[in-house]
Amino acid sequence: MPEVTPEAGMPAHRWAGIAQSVLIALAGAAGLLALLAAAAPLVGFQLVRLATGSMSPDLPAGSVLVAQDVDAREIRPGDVVTVMRADGSPVTHRAVEVTPAGAGARLVLKGDANDQVDPAPYVATRVGRVVAGVPFGGAVFDLLGGRLAVPVLAGLAGLLVVWAWWPEPRSPAHRAGVPLARSDEGVRG
Repeated sequence: MPEVTPEAGMPAHRWAGIAQSVLIALAGAAGLLALLAAAAPLVGFQLVRLATGSMSPDLPAGSVLVAQDVDAREIRPGDVVTVMRADGSPVTHRAVEVTPAGAGARLVLKGDANDQVDPAPYVATRVGRVVAGVPFGGAVFDLLGGRLAVPVLAGLAGLLVVWAWWPEPRSPAHRAGVPLARSDEGVRG
């Protein structure tokens, strides 16, 4: 075993072990995030990517948000929600006024960066209430191809785990030129 002096620092195999542990932890975190993102729709959550800066400065264009599918009557002023416009495109803004409307609610919304409320209120029965967000998180999805981001992250995490746990190649002692110890002692006939 090599002797390590304080001047020399840690031996290379110790640094490799630390690097391997860090990679395993990162792969585990990436795998967990990919799993959560893939399972989100199954438990009523969706990922929303902001296309505009209407929610700046806290949520600039390109932010990725996690929205929970809820009854529109649960929304309170101040909640950030995603609703569908009449043309089918989503809008994510802050609720400034909420009133009951039949089986749903009438929502007056306003982007944080906008001077005025949206031109018309939205009447909805279900909306996406934003529960978390990552500013500029959309850049990662853009780099990985949008819909392919989750499978690619999961695959990379899996490859990192396999690499980190792959056994080191070891040769049997008789092939490595190391003489085998002979022990005739202790064997009784």
